[in-house]
Amino acid sequence: MKCISTLVLIFCFGLAGNLSAQSKTETLTEFLDGIISFENATINEGTPIADIKMLAAEQTALTKDLTKESVKEILETAKDYHFCVITVGVHTIARITDLEYTQMSGSWATAMPMGEGYVQKSGLTLKNDYLNNIIGIPNSQERKVYFFNKK
Repeated sequence: MKCISTLVLIFCFGLAGNLSAQSKTETLTEFLDGIISFENATINEGTPIADIKMLAAEQTALTKDLTKESVKEILETAKDYHFCVITVGVHTIARITDLEYTQMSGSWATAMPMGEGYVQKSGLTLKNDYLNNIIGIPNSQERKVYFFNKK
């Protein structure tokens, strides 16, 4: 009897945990609330960052490719906007949170600001760190920067 009661409790707690867990789409829409409008948009749960990139491209004031050569100019441009969102491929999305609080990055050859973002592997992993630690080292992956709400 104790065994059955324990199994029922474990099952109920498991269901409750699953019901309260957010989907990737919900997490990312919350993360970008006030930056990107998701009204009438359909976001695929399997590849939400790819769909968000398309929305961002439609709604942004300015888009630039992020490379080692362009990073300094991009960080200067970011000072003129309220929001700066960066994507890496279809697996990482980040935003700059503090342009003043920086740390020198050897791989990017400039001081990188603080940011927060999500990396998608099997699920979404939240990262709050210097931007270079979220977006990785400069390489052949596509990195796009979307600027929103000019100051």
